[in-house]
Amino acid sequence: MKKIKSIITIMLIGIMIMVSMAGCKTATKKPTPARYTPAPTRTTPAPSKTAPGYTTPAPTTPTPAPTAVRKPTPESVRASKIASNVAKIPEVNKATVVISGTNAIVGVDMKARVQGAHETDVKKKIEKTVKDTDKSIKRVYITADPDLYKRIDNIAKGISEGRPVSEFAKQISEIIKRITPGM
Repeated sequence: MKKIKSIITIMLIGIMIMVSMAGCKTATKKPTPARYTPAPTRTTPAPSKTAPGYTTPAPTTPTPAPTAVRKPTPESVRASKIASNVAKIPEVNKATVVISGTNAIVGVDMKARVQGAHETDVKKKIEKTVKDTDKSIKRVYITADPDLYKRIDNIAKGISEGRPVSEFAKQISEIIKRITPGM
């Protein structure tokens, strides 16, 4: 009897050890199998391959789904027009514009020779060009800082892809604060 109790105790201890080891095992995520999509079923019987006039059908290649073309927003059209006119200024290499309400935020890549007082004159030309191109613009914020130019360009691309300007409100506010730190 005592021998049976000790065997049962040893077996229980062994089971407890195995259960605790199984509980400590690291979980591994199994890859999910690809979903099976059945081939379309035929509603009419296939012609017999021995039937007169039977030809082997040509293999078909899947055609890619057409990508949705988004219609540009009125703000992105206005911004593109402004950017293109600003880029025509001789001292400017390229420009990007974001319109938020009656404000235009303009990022410019100026030519290397533009510095100091000459840069201020160029910024005045840019502001005049912006207001002449779009009469509804009341305030123009201009920067030649490469980091801000890139941020403005990313926002402009997001808006042209159909994302709302409100999605970028915080970034726009930060950019304006960096352009005009005293405000």
